[in-house]
Amino acid sequence: MIEVPEGFATLVAGAFVIIAAGIAWQAAQRQIRAAQDDVQRQIRATQKIEATKLRLDLYNRRFTIFVSIFDFWKALSGWKDTPEQRAAQTEFFRAYQESGFLFSKESGIQDTLEKLYYDSGKVIGFKEHGHEYMEGGKEFYLERFKEMNKVLIDDFDVALVTLRAAMGEYLNFHSVEG
Repeated sequence: MIEVPEGFATLVAGAFVIIAAGIAWQAAQRQIRAAQDDVQRQIRATQKIEATKLRLDLYNRRFTIFVSIFDFWKALSGWKDTPEQRAAQTEFFRAYQESGFLFSKESGIQDTLEKLYYDSGKVIGFKEHGHEYMEGGKEFYLERFKEMNKVLIDDFDVALVTLRAAMGEYLNFHSVEG
């Protein structure tokens, strides 16, 4: 029979404990790495969702500016100074002001909207005070009438084409990828 030195069983038991602890440590490290990878995937997914939401929010705000031109034109073309028409005018003014924050200066969008907003005064002035313009004579009246029609017919049409081209890159939402 082989004689086992004293304390050998304790030594073997200790070795098994150390090996078991090492195996448990490695398993814990794998679980930690897996959890970290999972957290990173979740963070990336959340960032992608937030970026897409931001793009959609910007799209909606920019498109609202684009649509405001139609509402304002409709209000101007039948101007009778109703609360709804004043609301469309106020909304267009807000859209023109907001455009400076949502589009680059180089796009020319804010400048186009600003020109329309201030030229709309010719339409409103004529619609509200046209009868008074007759006191300035037929020629004065016709000149104001031509200015009003130029704004309503020509300027809005030109602005719409200009805005559609300038806003195209900002409103391009063909895919949800950033």
